[in-house]
Amino acid sequence: MGLADMQRVLARLYTNAPLRERFHADPLAVARELGFSDEEARRLAEVPPARLDSFARSLHSKRLGQVAKLLPLSRRALGQTFDEAFRRFADSYVPKGTKKHLGDALAFAEHLEKMLRAKRGQPRWALDLLRYEKARIKAADPRRRLVVCLFRHDIGRLVRSLARKEDASVSPRRCVAVWARLRRAAAVRYAVFMAPALRRRK
Repeated sequence: MGLADMQRVLARLYTNAPLRERFHADPLAVARELGFSDEEARRLAEVPPARLDSFARSLHSKRLGQVAKLLPLSRRALGQTFDEAFRRFADSYVPKGTKKHLGDALAFAEHLEKMLRAKRGQPRWALDLLRYEKARIKAADPRRRLVVCLFRHDIGRLVRSLARKEDASVSPRRCVAVWARLRRAAAVRYAVFMAPALRRRK
């Protein structure tokens, strides 16, 4: 097995808790199932379970820290719900590509958005906040020229309140947020327009 293939397979083992449990129960069989040669399987089987679990926890904490930096307001608003949701998400999703932290954050935001839509008990504005941060990540991509997102609450006021650690309770008020570049790789321009007149907020 080549180095790149081995790293990819080990990433599955480190991030997939059910697979890791199976490996602890029968390391040789699972290692062979993952494509390791008999010699590689024996060497992998010699790794103490505690060491493997410790590395997996370290990797999880690093991923959570990177995602939290990209979704800081959502994590502040959701607290433990955010961390627990990421723990479940990370057990089944392995980020790919060159900018893995961005892909990880966007994939988790999609996962969390579906969860919030189905779950009761969370403030309604929390979903708007998550969608705002997801749109902002997309807009940071220099290849994107335009990102538009609709909200049920005054997103500008909501973001300012959370950033200042103030009471984030806001009344429903529809608005549209726009992130735009005049040309590729130019600076992003951002504006929020309030409904129904769609006048620009200063």
